[in-house]
Amino acid sequence: MARGSLLTMVGCCAFAASIAFGQTLFKLAAGDVKERLHRSWLEAALSPWLVAAIILYIAATVLWVAILTLLPLTRAYPFALLGAAMVPLLAHMVFGETLAIAHLARISLMLVGLFLTQLE
Repeated sequence: MARGSLLTMVGCCAFAASIAFGQTLFKLAAGDVKERLHRSWLEAALSPWLVAAIILYIAATVLWVAILTLLPLTRAYPFALLGAAMVPLLAHMVFGETLAIAHLARISLMLVGLFLTQLE
C-alpha cells in the first residue's frame, strides 16, 4: 500500500472513530441536558458534553471533506461501517450497555463488509 493511500485510510479510520466518540459524547450530553433543562435552556445548551460533541463533529466534518478530496465517495463512505461498529462497543464500555454475542457477530460482519469494499 502506498504511503499516501495508507495515510488516507488512517484518516478514514480517524473519521470513523471521531463519529463513534461523538455519539458517545451526545449520549452523555443527553443526560446532562435533561438535568440542566430544569434550570434553563441556556444552561442546557452550554452542557460541556454537548459542546464537546459539537466541536468533535465539526472537526470530523472538516476531516471528511479533506478525505473526499482524496478518495471517491464509494471508497470513503464504507468507513461509516467502522464507526457504526465502534458505537456499540463504546456504549458497552462507557455505559455498561449489554452487548450480546449476536451483536458482536453482526459487528464482525460489518467489518468484513468494510474490508471487502476496500479490495481493489
